Amino acid sequence: GIGGHAAGEVASAIAVRTIHEEIKRERDLLTDFTAGSRGASRVTNKDILALMEHAVHRACARIHEEAQADSAKRGMGTTLSALLILGTRAFIAHVGDSRIYLQRGGRVQQITEDHTVFNELIKRGKLTKEQIEKVGHKNAITRAVGVYERVDVDTLMLEVLPGDDFLLASDGLTGYLETADELAPWLQQEGDKAVKGLVDLAKERGGKDNITVVVVRL
Repeated sequence: GIGGHAAGEVASAIAVRTIHEEIKRERDLLTDFTAGSRGASRVTNKDILALMEHAVHRACARIHEEAQADSAKRGMGTTLSALLILGTRAFIAHVGDSRIYLQRGGRVQQITEDHTVFNELIKRGKLTKEQIEKVGHKNAITRAVGVYERVDVDTLMLEVLPGDDFLLASDGLTGYLETADELAPWLQQEGDKAVKGLVDLAKERGGKDNITVVVVRL
């Protein structure tokens, strides 16, 4: 949920529930896709990405409807970073400034793009990083699920390998990182030491926001 906005926790709960329902409803499609690796399916990567995008749009519409019906929840919204692993492929749907990172062979890279004022200004190339640092509200997000009826969703597909690790995290952690490389030693920890260690790291560096950390190991 978006910090500082009405009922962010309600928005995030609706998003999680709706996306889970929409994906689960198409379980046959997912099964067919996985069977396709043995030559038995016509379901394509595009079909899976379209399903994920549709699920986010449904979540967006539901959150917006709930906000319109209850003035106390007006303006609520949430960031969203969803990861679906099917066979040897990872499918991602993303809105906002939560992040997904991939660790492969000891190297960590961010694979989602933050939808923030800072990033928009950098992409437009009008200002230097130093100038952008002085901009007020530079960390404000430019897209969220549920604030409006519709939202643009980033989707992507990756081939995955044994040993890959995915890290999904809110800006309660990532706001305290200088580079993605800082994550590598933590992702090499076994069991739940990685997530506990990263939560503790964010707390030590300030811990001003809710900290969500999920590690998916292949």
